[in-house]
Amino acid sequence: MKWTQEMRRNLYSRLVNDFGPYNVWGAKIEPKDKKDEFAKVLAELAIQFSKEAGHFILASAVQAQINWATTSQMEMKDPSRISNFILNKAAALDAGFISASELPTRMTCEFGKPLSEKFDESIEE
Repeated sequence: MKWTQEMRRNLYSRLVNDFGPYNVWGAKIEPKDKKDEFAKVLAELAIQFSKEAGHFILASAVQAQINWATTSQMEMKDPSRISNFILNKAAALDAGFISASELPTRMTCEFGKPLSEKFDESIEE
């Protein structure tokens, strides 16, 4: 399944509309004391995205996107994980689901071979 930025923005806009921004949820995975309502919205979004994509999407796949927007993971090596992290953070930020203060101030992403120490020293000069 290929998530589009439009799908991600729709996801985070819906969450903000129904539950407010992430910083007021009071819990990590779902809004505090709204488990049933949250599960219903995930199911509705899964149906909506299934129709748009032309194949079945589980509510757990919708939850996985939300997890990328809310994770505080600071180091990644897999290009697909880096992409999911960046694209979900961007869509969540656009929709007001997260704020700039919730973005990491520093992150390590490694593609292929690590840069040499000599390269790092040349940047500092």
